[in-house]
Amino acid sequence: MSEVFHKGELAVQKMAGQSDMAKRVGRMISSEIMGQAIPFIEQQTTAYLGSVDENGQLWASLLVGERGFVEVANERGVIFYEPLIRSTDSDIVYQNIAHNPQVGVLFMEPETRRRYRLNGPLRKEEDQFLLNVKEAFGNCPKYIQASTISLPEERNPLKAETQTGSALTAALKAWVSQADTFVMATRSAAGKIDTSHRGGRPGFIEILGDGRLRIPDYPGNSLFQTLGNIYENPNTGLLFVNFERGEILQLSGKAELAFDQTSGADLSKSGETGRFWLFDTEQWRLTRQHHEVDWTFLSYSPFNP
Repeated sequence: MSEVFHKGELAVQKMAGQSDMAKRVGRMISSEIMGQAIPFIEQQTTAYLGSVDENGQLWASLLVGERGFVEVANERGVIFYEPLIRSTDSDIVYQNIAHNPQVGVLFMEPETRRRYRLNGPLRKEEDQFLLNVKEAFGNCPKYIQASTISLPEERNPLKAETQTGSALTAALKAWVSQADTFVMATRSAAGKIDTSHRGGRPGFIEILGDGRLRIPDYPGNSLFQTLGNIYENPNTGLLFVNFERGEILQLSGKAELAFDQTSGADLSKSGETGRFWLFDTEQWRLTRQHHEVDWTFLSYSPFNP
C-alpha cells in the first residue's frame, strides 16, 4: 500500500492502531471511477470542492447546480457545466483553481447517506470545468444527517454578499457550535487535496477558551486521509452550510492532532476512540445569497455518538 498511502496517512494509521485495517480497506482506492458510482455522481445537484489559494491556505467550497451539471465523461474524467451551476460565481474556489488546479471533490447525497470522493487537477475550457481524476473511492454512510435538497424551478438571480474576518464573531461561534455537519479540505505535503465530511449531534464541535475548535474523530474507514494530511500539512479549510438561508461560512486556518484523550468524558465524546483534532481559524468568509435550494431535515445519523 506504499503507492496508495503517503507517509502522513501511514503514520496516523499506526498511531490509531489501524494499519492492518487500512491495508484491507485501501484496496477500494482507485485511479478510476467505479462503474456503479457514475449514475450516482451524475444525479447530484451539489458538489463540495477543496482548493488552495496563492498563500497555501485551504478552502472548502460548495457548488449547487441543476441536475446534469456534473457529467462523467469517462472513468478518469468529470465535466462540470458552468451554465448549469446556480451557486454564486464569486466563491473563492474559482480564483483558487486559476492559481493551482488541484482540487478534492466530495459528492454527498444526504437523503440516501451516500458519498463519493475524487481528487485531481481541474481546468476550465470555455464554459466547462474538466476534472482529471487521479484518485476515486466511496465512503461509508456514517455520520451523515438525512435531508432532502432540491432546486426551485425558477432560477432567481443571486446578489451574493461576502464578509471576511480573522477571529470568529459571537454569531459565527454560535453557528459553528450548533452545527451537525461540516465539510473540510486538507492537503498532503505532495499537494494532493482531499475533501471530506464530518458530522455529529449539534454541539459535537467544542469551542475552547482560546477560540480553537476541538473536534472528535469518530470511528471511520481507517484510511485517515484527512488526518494524515494534517499530520503532514496543518493548513485546513472548513465549510459550514445553511441551506435554508442560502448562506455558507468558510474557515481557513491550521489544524493539529490531539490523540490519546482518554478521560471518561473524552472517550464518550469521541465514540470511544480518544482521538480529537484542533482547528485554529486564521481567516473566515461569510457569503449570503450563495445559493437557493429547498431543504428539509429528515433525521440524524444513527451512528452519531
